[in-house]
Amino acid sequence: MKMNERIRSRRKELKLTQAVLAKLVGVNRVTVTGWESGDYEPGGSNLQALSAALKCNPLWLIDGVGDPESNAPAPTPTEKFGIKKIPVISWVQAGEWTESGAPVTANDVSEWIYTSANLSDEGFALKVRGDSMTNPSGFPSIPEGSLVIVDPDFGSPYEVNGRIVVAQIDGSTEATLKKFVIDGPLKYLVPLNPNYRVLEVNGNCRIVGVVKQVVTDL
Repeated sequence: MKMNERIRSRRKELKLTQAVLAKLVGVNRVTVTGWESGDYEPGGSNLQALSAALKCNPLWLIDGVGDPESNAPAPTPTEKFGIKKIPVISWVQAGEWTESGAPVTANDVSEWIYTSANLSDEGFALKVRGDSMTNPSGFPSIPEGSLVIVDPDFGSPYEVNGRIVVAQIDGSTEATLKKFVIDGPLKYLVPLNPNYRVLEVNGNCRIVGVVKQVVTDL
């Protein structure tokens, strides 16, 4: 592998987004994108900070020789940068995650990621399935395979009118991802893909959380 490939591979191994890595290193995301595309290479203090964030030996980043974790700098304290470690849960677990006395706990989670989104301590992530939120006309669009970062602490439903939410419809065992729209006395869950139907939800739906961030690059 080349240096840019090692940077990208290590970042993905640690479940860091480009935005999170940029915060830990103290650069902007464009710089991280440049490093990973091979347009330019980190050097000096940036190389040291990048090595700390990626928990690896800077010499391994440069030439790929040896064990990446030997003689690695002290890990970057993520809390200092307002970065949270959150669980990636299933769509079934999402409906139970914040329920009182629910059987789903952190011990049931096998995957975690880091996020720079401003979240409550109960925040979580979901991997998007299907194409109901893929907008063929462009933005906004949440394609299959993306990760959505969700905050269950959102206030009243009226505060999330027009936002992308995770919702649980009565009788369903899984949560769903849709745009929540209030139109007078009526409430709807609206897909971004017009090939899917709009769902009217009045008294038969619970909003689990509001989407704060969409991650399409891990």
